[in-house]
Amino acid sequence: MPSVSKKIHVTIAILTGVMLAACAPTRPPPDLLSNAMRSLEDAQLAEARTYAPLELRFATERYEQAQSAMNATDYGTAARLSRESVANSELAIVKSRLGKSREAVDALKIQNEELRRDLDSVVEENQ
Repeated sequence: MPSVSKKIHVTIAILTGVMLAACAPTRPPPDLLSNAMRSLEDAQLAEARTYAPLELRFATERYEQAQSAMNATDYGTAARLSRESVANSELAIVKSRLGKSREAVDALKIQNEELRRDLDSVVEENQ
């Protein structure tokens, strides 16, 4: 019977090791923070400071919090905060595009109004 007892102890030791390994913190993908940083840079290039300052600030804060969590080996939190940073950066980019489009539309409206006035004055002169 000692061999059956030995097999049980070995099995328990192996299962304990597997369970402990499963509970150990796992590092998130190495590009997780770099993706968030790239998204932040894209938002800044899209002039988010002008058109979406709040979203850019949120993205920056989440990125900094993700870095802190990564340094504290809280990888789950780091991953979540990195994803939030990317989402806020993408929102800032979209809002920036929208703001630029609105400005372009406003400029075209002004230009159209000036052309309309010019046309009206030409028509009045010819009558």
